Amino acid sequence: MEFSLSNIIAEVKELLFTPKEFWQAQKDNKESGAKLWLTYMLPILLAVAVAVFIGEFFRRVDFFIEYPLLKALREIVLFILMYFLGVFFTTELMKTFGGEKNAAVARKLVVYSITPILLVSMLTGMFPFLYVLDILGVYSFYLFWVGARELLTFPDNKENSYILITIVVNFFVFSFLSVFLSKLLNAYY
Repeated sequence: MEFSLSNIIAEVKELLFTPKEFWQAQKDNKESGAKLWLTYMLPILLAVAVAVFIGEFFRRVDFFIEYPLLKALREIVLFILMYFLGVFFTTELMKTFGGEKNAAVARKLVVYSITPILLVSMLTGMFPFLYVLDILGVYSFYLFWVGARELLTFPDNKENSYILITIVVNFFVFSFLSVFLSKLLNAYY
């Protein structure tokens, strides 16, 4: 497992600009979940946390470090929980719709499909006044849709139902976690 910023940038560009080809290449890729987590998602997540910290720190007039640190920690916890819960629900719903449970595919789908949300969070974390750009995170749904169609097979045309239900469930999980962690942060601070 070797970290390479240039590899991450190349992977993100391929994912965002040629998703169908990216997912076709992922069909044959057998990288482990730990490698995917440590060499792809974690570096992006740490960049998001740094961006949120910097954005909050320079936005405040008192320059206290506690709130920006807590806000950055909130982002880390949010996306870590989203990863684990997203993988859980994505895997469990496979069986519900008649597919074979495949945690490796679920990890790929979750990690790569939340990439646009992570990138938008990095931008809006650094520049909070650009919050309207959060709408670009909707591209994650499209990436999940394309990825699920390429990587999974379901009997009796249940594929579209699985994809739609999984997107809705993961969206509500993310929304709930985001609101809950924000309320928790505001209650503490």
